[in-house]
Order: sequence, then C-alpha cells, then structure tokens
Amino acid sequence: MLVIAALAVGFAGAAAGAKKHKKRKAHAWASKITLHHPSPTRFRGVVDSKLSACFAGRLVNVFYTDPSGSTALLSVQRADGKGRWQVDLTQSAYNGVYQAQAAKERIRAKKAPQRCRAAESRVFGV
Repeated sequence: MLVIAALAVGFAGAAAGAKKHKKRKAHAWASKITLHHPSPTRFRGVVDSKLSACFAGRLVNVFYTDPSGSTALLSVQRADGKGRWQVDLTQSAYNGVYQAQAAKERIRAKKAPQRCRAAESRVFGV
C-alpha cells in the first residue's frame, strides 16, 4: 500500500514538472497574382508576396467561364522560383472569361510555420 502511494506521488510530481510546448501560430502573408494573355495560345502571370517562399513553387489554377456561365478548371501549374507561371494551350483561347487563382498554402519558412493567403487575378475577357 505504501509503495502504491509513493509511486502515485512520484508520477504526479513528474507530470507537474513537465513543460507543455505551445503551438506556434502561423503568420499569414498576403499574395497577389496577375494574368496576361500575350498570344492567342498563351496565358502567363506572376505570383508575388513579401515572403519569397509564398511565390516560389506556388500552385496556380486557371479557370475558364464560358458565355453561358459554366466554369471549368483550365490548367494547374506551379510557379517557378521567381513566381512566374505560364499556360500554353493547344489551340486558340475560346471566347469567355479567364481568371487565375493562387491557392492558399501552409509552409514552413524562417524556422516557423507560415500561411500564404489565396489570391485571385482580375477577370480577363477574350
């Protein structure tokens, strides 16, 4: 009986002295994305942010909305190390509206968790 009481006190003391690690809250970084249509078969643009890890390798989605209002995912790309991205089409772009979106991402940079906020380009009509 005495042994059980001694063990219970020992475990309680060890638990009281243990440190709890606080989860670091991720800092949120704003992002911007551009969309250009330099030729009938090409879209391109740039993802930008104050944190370089938020534009290098960023996931970019390009959406197409036809004149009837139906929206479809046209392309999924990754931005290069400078935030530039490009979509080459096999034929000329259809009439309608196009928009690029940079997906939100959770990353680790600057030795801490970071959040890259989502961004949308302006709507571009063809």
